[in-house]
Amino acid sequence: MRTAGTFQDIYKAAKNYATESGEHRPMDPVVRREDGRWMLESSLEPTDGDFEISLEEFDSYFWESYQCAGYAPTDDDVEEFVEAFGA
Repeated sequence: MRTAGTFQDIYKAAKNYATESGEHRPMDPVVRREDGRWMLESSLEPTDGDFEISLEEFDSYFWESYQCAGYAPTDDDVEEFVEAFGA
């Protein structure tokens, strides 16, 4: 299963996998950016993306924010996240 769209869409899906049942989770999930579009999908899917991180690393980075019900990543948060992981 693939979730694609904005970073906020990916954040919501990742948060759901981490804090809810995690059903329909992709095999070996990763967060990727390809042509400016974000995806949460299996690492087994081919990609020409310019950024990739495991869902586990993504969760580790955003775990505290998952606890805040009203939080949604801003553009500045996304920039800081991408810089933190060397892309």
